[in-house]
Amino acid sequence: SNKKNKRNIQMRTFVLAMVAAMAATSATAADLGNGLALNTEIEATYNVDASTTVATVNPEFAYTGINALTLTAGTTLTAYDNTGTTIDLTDEFDHMPTLEFGAAYAVRDDFTVEALVDYDLESETRGDLTLVATFNF
Repeated sequence: SNKKNKRNIQMRTFVLAMVAAMAATSATAADLGNGLALNTEIEATYNVDASTTVATVNPEFAYTGINALTLTAGTTLTAYDNTGTTIDLTDEFDHMPTLEFGAAYAVRDDFTVEALVDYDLESETRGDLTLVATFNF
């Protein structure tokens, strides 16, 4: 049936995205020297009940050259999304990105405070500024 064929294509897309993510893991983090690194996360999610697949790529620069402070700047790109109208990575070139900024300070080994904000270059608006305190035990 057409529904079964569609589900097979979506599942195949999810499996291909997972294989790409696993193959890219060794190349997704690059130490650029002087406390600067390029970290990239690829995530694929398949919703079994809705038969939808979403794959994102999140490149992020991180700077760790100031004691216990880590500064980050990155963005999230949609590599594939079929939850409504199917879009892929080429659609990301149709608009300006939203930049995501963060500053995390490790107060102690088990306690970190972090400030996060994003800025949409397309609409020229800042997102909510959030403060996060994390205890690990």
